Amino acid sequence: MTSKTKTRMARGSVLLSERDGNVLTLTINRPDASNAIDSMLRDELTLALEEAAGDRQLRAVLLTSSGEDAFSVGMDIAEIAGYSPLEVELVGVRARGVYERMAALEIPVIAAIKGACLGAGFELALHADVRLARSDARFGLPGINVGMNAGGGALGRLQRVSGVGSAAALALTGGVVTAERAFMLGLVSNVTSMQDFLPAVQQLSQHIASLSPVAMVETKKLLKIAAEQGIEAAAEQSPKSLARCFGEGDAGVRLQMMIGGRDPESTVH
Repeated sequence: MTSKTKTRMARGSVLLSERDGNVLTLTINRPDASNAIDSMLRDELTLALEEAAGDRQLRAVLLTSSGEDAFSVGMDIAEIAGYSPLEVELVGVRARGVYERMAALEIPVIAAIKGACLGAGFELALHADVRLARSDARFGLPGINVGMNAGGGALGRLQRVSGVGSAAALALTGGVVTAERAFMLGLVSNVTSMQDFLPAVQQLSQHIASLSPVAMVETKKLLKIAAEQGIEAAAEQSPKSLARCFGEGDAGVRLQMMIGGRDPESTVH
């Protein structure tokens, strides 16, 4: 039996944390502000991700949001509207720090997206390893319509995920795409109906948490090497990575279980 506790974070509970066995759920909790990201929320995300990085028992992080209307509409415009250029630059630096901490986690991060996922909210979601969307989700970088760009440094990541042309179209026009279009562009791995969304999210997070932690770390490491250093660099590291799955992980044990007639658990996503 797994233990399940819910801890409301400090600073007005702008980020909720719930531990269910080996899965940590972080919930953006500013529904009255369409889950806009302000300085308080950035601080809480930074702290939560730092703690997750040091928790050797965690197997997955699930990032989601309160309310039904938005994953996050982006930066809190009421907070930054009167900022000086230097203050805005510091906001971008802090935002990038959050994104990089999330991307650097050794364990997978799953973003469960419903409603509006725009601006800095979209940038944040792009740094998850897997993104699942509810059918009402919509994605975009509309800041350019009011003279802003994506200040957290996620344009390169968007280009890597969706391709040069699609990234340029999203970034330069400020257009917003539907969940189905986002799936076609590779921005999300799956789109579910309203009623199937929560079960699908839970199934995927629990499945990932059940997999070999060594194999998961090694796989994420190879994906990062391929993205940042090229496919040849990742291919070169693959044999040693596989060896670690046997030497440090439990691949041998799991294979023996298969030989004994027990099939590994799988999930469709």
